[in-house]
Amino acid sequence: MFRKIFLAVTITTLSLATFAQSNTEDVLYLKSGGVIRGTIVDQLTTGKVKIELQGGSVFVFATADIDSVKKENRLKNQLKEIKQNYYRKDRGFRNMTELAIIYGVNFKNDPNNSNNPDDIGLSLQTINGYQFWPYLFVGGGIGIDRFITYQQTFSPFFIRLSSEFLKRKVTPYIYTDAGYSVMWKQPAGDDGASITNTGGAYFAAGGGVRIYTRSRASVILSAGYKMNMSSSNYNYQYYYYDSYNISRTYQRFVMNIGVSF
Repeated sequence: MFRKIFLAVTITTLSLATFAQSNTEDVLYLKSGGVIRGTIVDQLTTGKVKIELQGGSVFVFATADIDSVKKENRLKNQLKEIKQNYYRKDRGFRNMTELAIIYGVNFKNDPNNSNNPDDIGLSLQTINGYQFWPYLFVGGGIGIDRFITYQQTFSPFFIRLSSEFLKRKVTPYIYTDAGYSVMWKQPAGDDGASITNTGGAYFAAGGGVRIYTRSRASVILSAGYKMNMSSSNYNYQYYYYDSYNISRTYQRFVMNIGVSF
């Protein structure tokens, strides 16, 4: 029993040691300011060092050109490189395209919907504008909001203001939208009513994070609040009362995923 435990401990220790060794790399810091990462395969007696890069290329440097030689953690260096190497656009034209899931809880009685169901929907919108400085973007947007439960569709036209707080690969991000939402035409109901829809004020606000990449594209993940206002007029030709009007304010929670260029 003791031998089995000793053997298991030995194997585990050797495995950890092997992993730790394989996870390290030799780093040459040159006097010229360059940094070379790889594995030193030979230190020649002629005062030169031969190092093999990860891709298989081999370089030889004179020891007189080397400031220092260190053995460093490869994984930490890779993570550091990922954090430092990304493309960031602090000024200029920018486009954002966002897809969102809409969710709303019906807290009030609706005369046309006695079951008072929660509402779900989808939103797709695109915004074009200008990044004036790292902390201010101003643009104009257009989108489509589809409320599935109420079978209503809107096209919001809005102005967007957004900002991010840190000049890093991942930064907190906030936005606010304000404008007018056009309500799509609704077909006549089964009861013979003709329906005239009118849109209304539109507002949205939220926040999340922007994630920069090495390419020109960055990813935006956010959550927020969305409001659409509308008015619907129902006209009946064969009833004693010939028309009535319903005004609604759709207040919804949204979860967005977007790509910005």
